[in-house]
Amino acid sequence: PLDQEAPAEGGAPSAKKLPGNDLLLIDAQTGQRNTFKDAADFAWNNGGTLLAYVVSVKEAKAPAGASGAAKATPATAPETRPAEPSVPASANPPAPAAPPASDALGAVPPATPVTAAKPAADDSAREGVYLIDPSAPTRARAVMSGAGSYKQLRFDEAGRQLAFVSNRDHVAETRASEKAREAEDRKDGAKDSAKDAKADKPDPTPFKLFLWQAGQDRATVLVSAATAGMPAGWTPSEHAPLAFSKDGLRLFLGTAELPTPEPKDAPEPMKVDLWHWKDPELQSAQKAKAERERTRSYRAVVHLGQDVDAARFVQLGTVDLPTIQVNENARVALGLSELPYRPLMSWEGVYMDAYAVDLDTGAATPLARKLRHAPTLSPTGRYLLGFDAPAARWMAWRTDTAQAIDLTGRIKARFDNDERDVPDLPTAYGSAGWTAGDDSVVLYDKFDLWAVQPATGLSRNLTQGLGRKRQVQLRVVPLDPEDADQRALPADALMLAGTQDPTRASGYFRVDASGGVPTTLLQDDKMIGGLIKAKDADRLVFTQQTFTEFPDLWTSTLSFERPQRISEANPQQARYAWGTQELIEYTAADGRKLRALLAKPADFDPKRQYPMMVYIYEKMSDNRHRYVPPAPGQNINVTRYVSNGYLVLRPDIVYTTGHPGRSAMNTVLPAVRQQIAKGYVDPKRVGIQGHSWGAYQINYLITRTHEFRAAEAGASMANMISGYGGIRWGAGISRAFQYEHGQSRIGATPWERPDLYLENSPIFRVDKVTTPYLTIHNDEDDAVPWYQGIEFFTALRRLGKEAYWFNYNGEKHGLRDRDNMKHFTVHMAEFFDHYLLGSPRPAWMDQPVPYLERGKRDVMGQFKPVAPTAATAVAKGQQEAASGGNAK
Repeated sequence: PLDQEAPAEGGAPSAKKLPGNDLLLIDAQTGQRNTFKDAADFAWNNGGTLLAYVVSVKEAKAPAGASGAAKATPATAPETRPAEPSVPASANPPAPAAPPASDALGAVPPATPVTAAKPAADDSAREGVYLIDPSAPTRARAVMSGAGSYKQLRFDEAGRQLAFVSNRDHVAETRASEKAREAEDRKDGAKDSAKDAKADKPDPTPFKLFLWQAGQDRATVLVSAATAGMPAGWTPSEHAPLAFSKDGLRLFLGTAELPTPEPKDAPEPMKVDLWHWKDPELQSAQKAKAERERTRSYRAVVHLGQDVDAARFVQLGTVDLPTIQVNENARVALGLSELPYRPLMSWEGVYMDAYAVDLDTGAATPLARKLRHAPTLSPTGRYLLGFDAPAARWMAWRTDTAQAIDLTGRIKARFDNDERDVPDLPTAYGSAGWTAGDDSVVLYDKFDLWAVQPATGLSRNLTQGLGRKRQVQLRVVPLDPEDADQRALPADALMLAGTQDPTRASGYFRVDASGGVPTTLLQDDKMIGGLIKAKDADRLVFTQQTFTEFPDLWTSTLSFERPQRISEANPQQARYAWGTQELIEYTAADGRKLRALLAKPADFDPKRQYPMMVYIYEKMSDNRHRYVPPAPGQNINVTRYVSNGYLVLRPDIVYTTGHPGRSAMNTVLPAVRQQIAKGYVDPKRVGIQGHSWGAYQINYLITRTHEFRAAEAGASMANMISGYGGIRWGAGISRAFQYEHGQSRIGATPWERPDLYLENSPIFRVDKVTTPYLTIHNDEDDAVPWYQGIEFFTALRRLGKEAYWFNYNGEKHGLRDRDNMKHFTVHMAEFFDHYLLGSPRPAWMDQPVPYLERGKRDVMGQFKPVAPTAATAVAKGQQEAASGGNAK
């Protein structure tokens, strides 16, 4: 996202800290267990030789009538150390002990004795950051302690530096001033009536950045509000994650303006939104990211060098340049801002400006304006790489001179995705990365790899056209994926994944880094992927799967010699009638040759006629070899339906801008009819199902054809006119973009082409529906407004059409609760099994369920395993499906 990196912790500034839990350290060899109480966070160094953890205690409850500081610190409690108005980081007081209670060695007494006769001491004095050497786990030592919040623990790569932020000093100052004020009040006999209000509305609290280094006893202040270079009124952010450069010489942090304290007597704000035509973003969008804005931070860097005393702070991000991205180069960062284009996001999409930000000074130099796709920084920081969408070309910009370089304009190949059929600016096939020293960048066309030198403009096809010749899409696979996008590509050879179009056969290839004909290492008529390399050995692990083969783990050498399967995770599959799947070709209404997937029962007989389910979305043939485990969900499970005697057809759909509904009709119906013509599909037993965009197309189809015996369309659009003016509530953004430039593919506004909106809105032909209709549309849908479901269902009901609507309260666009998935899976199966398999009609289809009786039907027994009665069994309807003898 364009916004500053997501906060590591949620919550508004100055929110009360949460108490810690037990942290359990277990020796894997001996089984010895050590428990550390009140641990709120922890972090290991890379070598596992140091464990840092935070102690956070529960805030003490105040006695009746207590107020102010007395709530946290009872007056009778003994102090573990003197209260300090200010605690300089360079003069930390001795740490109170924080030993663990070891299960092996017995409980170790706490540093401060606690008796039942007296109130406990202020336990918050134990709060702090502690270090443990796992070889001596009973000897925790504090690198900083005292009441306060401690956040964002981060070790450097070498494990010899630990950074964190804390408000401890501010807490100490506040407590000291409160005690002084209380003493003054007692002396004068006065009472501060605002204290309770103050407790309810705590002032924002400034944090400081602290650093501990190996050899030091205590952490020291590195950055505070008073640090040179810090913007006035700003402090280190408690919400932004910390990050060291790999060499440990730079520490990145987030900073933010400390909010102005609210007046204690300020009235509660009115609960009202003012939507203004000059709003840079809709109020709904502002609301959706309000919490992120409250915790927003702006990236800064501390140059540590070799001497911490000489550390230097540089602010990088600003209110006008909110997003800063860095890699391992020490010279320049990438700055991004979408602020000038925020109104356009409602109807055109995201744009951004890009800057080179000097890490040494914070100065920002503009490089590119109004980019549609986010650019990236080369590993050494020499170039910015971005795709110029209007011109469909790759560009590079020098970060030192801002020179713009056309990388692909002279190459006779397309680098934009020529299969993308939405009315929007082009997208690129992508890039593989840079060679050493940023000498060349490796870019993808549809099938091959190209190396281009920005300095000279020279280019070469690294794979020498093999990909296009064989119709195999070749892509680089990093064998060490960690931070692969920030490192140069390997200098010797590149590992390539390759997928053949249209068969979807896949495998791995190797090509010399300087270019050549790729060598085939492994290729099969399967989906092969998930490649990882052992860190300290020349061994690979990968998966391979088909519709019938579970994606078990396989291992081999780097040359894929003698691959061996090392897992057998799904032996129970042998007990079930699984079926098969094949890639077929069909002819669309306009004569184009398109592809579809057809899944068949295990005992398929072409002389029989089968019921057929049709599932649609957009392009489905890419899933030819994907394994589909039986599972509940909001869509039909192909394996379950095939096991129960269905054919399942999943056709590819291609679109014409302005006519998405007609496009679906001109592809789906020919695909169905051509299967019926082969004789093995019963034309009276064809059902169709889809969700979201697939559901919209179903709504369109059933208003124009009576060929489907039953239909389920979940979370569907019905009225493109009202849909255009709707909100995607998850992000709070307008849906206008989706119609003008996105998936809905109208390509115009309703006032420019009202005819297209009417043509593509099923609601205006709902009276033509004769197909029994089932839908699921949930009342918290954050993508497709549920009032679209209301419009279509209530129209069907008004017309006396058979229709059923499941609304799972509180669920969003897709079901997440597994019990809800099971519940809908059963009801959808009963619906289709009745119409397509001839199973008994379930009671809920004849007898409405009153609101006060809703949800009482228990279907969970249908998901309990039972002993199989035969090695394989094809179900004969819903009764056998419920018995557990088939793929659920």
